[in-house]
Amino acid sequence: MKLSCTRLTPALGATATLPLENGDVSEEVADMVHSALTEHSVLVFPNAGLDAKRMVQLGEALGTLGARHHSYTTHPDFEDVVVLTWGGEDKPDAAEWHSDMTYRPQPPFASILKAVEVPPVGGDTLWASMFAVHDALDPGLRRDLEQLEAVHDMGAFRTGAYRQGGDEGISEALTKAGTAVHPVIAHHPVTGRPYVNVSESFTRFLIGLSAPESARILTYLFDLINRPDFHVRIKWEAGTVALWDNRGTQHYAVADYLPHRRVMHRVAVTTDKRTPAG
Repeated sequence: MKLSCTRLTPALGATATLPLENGDVSEEVADMVHSALTEHSVLVFPNAGLDAKRMVQLGEALGTLGARHHSYTTHPDFEDVVVLTWGGEDKPDAAEWHSDMTYRPQPPFASILKAVEVPPVGGDTLWASMFAVHDALDPGLRRDLEQLEAVHDMGAFRTGAYRQGGDEGISEALTKAGTAVHPVIAHHPVTGRPYVNVSESFTRFLIGLSAPESARILTYLFDLINRPDFHVRIKWEAGTVALWDNRGTQHYAVADYLPHRRVMHRVAVTTDKRTPAG
């Protein structure tokens, strides 16, 4: 069986209905979700009926849940559910293009995000297809980028670390969060499809190049990622759930709703148990 999906843009994204049996997430449902996710990269489930418990069930049916995020609080009853609350003068920190936690050697395979409380207007999220960005590159540049690796670290999370602990706070936070080197052109482990694997949030430097060379190439790629040709934009309603494959996508949470509140629940799935061995 397959999920019935309605494509949202040519680049990525689809809406679907999540079939829950007796309110629980079965392996059959997870199989269908995984297949649709591999095809569309981002799945949107309006009125999905997923509470915190079922979000964890879906995450565990897809793979293993990973280490907690170094900065955010968690749900009081389910430690695998991160609670993201912004409002008042508390400025959101995800208004940058990024793939989640690429400063780790093994970033999450997927994320599940539920809108709990939404502002009266604004607070949309955009996703970009890094597969489409790759395919838009000049073939010669594409071949050059396939030879390069990039350093990823915690990016703007330095600000909070500095305010809490000064220079030592930054050093400690960088050590705790981690730093990783990833290929600039990665390949999806299920489909083998190549995608661009750098982001303005977390990619700092291209290994083997001078600082000016690295900056020029990264700036070009960041500008390309910004093109709307590669995007899908979701307007949230309370209860809407989005699931995305962190491999081959980036996302941007629009911070245009303050001083209103926006509350989201998120589960990060580190490994994909349906990925072929090797």
